[in-house]
Amino acid sequence: MAEFFNTGLTEQQFLDEYWQKKPLLIRQAFPDFQSPISADDLIELAAEEEIESRLIVENEKSGDWSLRSEGLSNQDFKDLPASHWTVLVQDLEKHLPEMQSVIDPFRFLPDWRHDDLMASYAAKFGSVGAHTDSYDVFLLQAMGSRRWQLSDQPLFQPELIAGLDLKILKAFAPDQSWDLVAGDMLYVPPHFAHHGVALNDCITFSIGFRAPSKVDVLDALTNSLLDAELGRDRYSDPDLIVAEHTHEISQQAVTDVKKLLHNAIDEADPVIASALGRLLTETKNSLIELAEAQCSELPIAADLNAHFEAGDVLERNLYYRFAWTKSHQGAQLFCAAEAYALSDYEHAMLLTEKALLTADEWVLLSLDTQSTTILCELIAEGAWFWQTAS
Repeated sequence: MAEFFNTGLTEQQFLDEYWQKKPLLIRQAFPDFQSPISADDLIELAAEEEIESRLIVENEKSGDWSLRSEGLSNQDFKDLPASHWTVLVQDLEKHLPEMQSVIDPFRFLPDWRHDDLMASYAAKFGSVGAHTDSYDVFLLQAMGSRRWQLSDQPLFQPELIAGLDLKILKAFAPDQSWDLVAGDMLYVPPHFAHHGVALNDCITFSIGFRAPSKVDVLDALTNSLLDAELGRDRYSDPDLIVAEHTHEISQQAVTDVKKLLHNAIDEADPVIASALGRLLTETKNSLIELAEAQCSELPIAADLNAHFEAGDVLERNLYYRFAWTKSHQGAQLFCAAEAYALSDYEHAMLLTEKALLTADEWVLLSLDTQSTTILCELIAEGAWFWQTAS
């Protein structure tokens, strides 16, 4: 089993001992690391209208905070003070495919749990304030140095500074403090308070992981039950007793409704998988326009044959999320909140986990009409697009 960076732990031991349990500092997780992107490059990206970014400035004298997340320009950055500011750029690995190499070592975690690679460039003393996150995050120091302070215990109901667009803790008493240099990495589980301050001009990569909320899952399941025309059983009370108070909803009624809901869930395993797949592959609002830029006319199998014979390859659109799950009939493939039924789960794997589809993969997929049809639909939706041979 693979070692978890330079810790002496296997990946499974890390999951057993640290994942969602306690923080872990990893010195030189990436030995001799050099940032593949410069501060100037990040600022250029942040100034692009279609890229989600934020500029956070702390007033050195008053301690007040300001946040800008729209309409950033190169001039905004030229007008900044010499210190106490941070710019954050989301979804870096989607905008710059070469940045996928930064998140490749984290592929031992399910892809549907991956959120994005965020990069922050901070001038000296730049920070986003002490805060907690509801998700797991690996903080990789890419350039310069940053001081991280952490709490030893999770904080589930933090008190925040009122009146800010930022969720900054009103009070923070750290238990540990570390200075990270390029190549060092810190793992922070959900709800552990942490505060990072740039000791000099620095870049930090945040490899974030997401998890759906109960409300999100229930909402997705309800919609899937409706689509499948399931969950139509009504409340029943064959053991009803005479009401003492005619307008009271009794505790027994509440218990019976809970049982009704549990039964609906217990009977709907395939629907749950479908609901989860649709939910987890929803495209971020900020990325929809970029994702759909690759949409095309619906091709047919002959069109695909011609492309592959010419040496072209299909590239998976990184702006879309993909997932798959086994089913009684074979598999379900999910992309952009849509579900596709496949009889061959290995084809579902090819269409979701491969970064490129070459003529070799096409030979396998073309043997199955269902897989061919789905691939044509995915190309039309822009989920796969052609890279022509030079």
